[in-house]
Amino acid sequence: MKTKRRMTRAIILFVMIAAIGYTFYNHFSEERGLVDSGDEAPNFILENMQGEELELAEMEGQGVYLNFWATYCTYCRDKMEILKEYYEEYEQKGVQVIHVNVDETNLQVERHRDRYNLPYELYIDRNMLVSNAYGVGVLPSAFLINEEGEVVERQIGGKTEEQLVSSLEEIVPGS
Repeated sequence: MKTKRRMTRAIILFVMIAAIGYTFYNHFSEERGLVDSGDEAPNFILENMQGEELELAEMEGQGVYLNFWATYCTYCRDKMEILKEYYEEYEQKGVQVIHVNVDETNLQVERHRDRYNLPYELYIDRNMLVSNAYGVGVLPSAFLINEEGEVVERQIGGKTEEQLVSSLEEIVPGS
């Protein structure tokens, strides 16, 4: 009787350890949802502050600079300030700059937009579904997507003005 009970406990303990190990492996694995150069950009639908939808698939034929950011991120603010100066010029060249906030409230994003006088659309990634699909773990993160929908480069962290302009040039359709 005691032997049977010990064996049952040992099996239960083994199953629990295996389940916990599998959970940790899946949660902390570096390749989990990580989109990188050469991958097809996962499609998504996001809403802007007015509730209008944007779908990545509808941007085929254009370059896309997909920028993930948050209001509390200093490097994000710096990058957005630089992009503010170039977004119209590159929009005319066929590059769309999409700013995706990582699940903050509408009020936070509206205040940020007004405080920094941001002229472009801001999108909020509710429940971080898009961020998780792209494997975003550090802010700011950006994905350069060419006109065929392929990720040309994944960028993490702050960038200089020269680096940002170079990135935008890299995804101009036909370049």
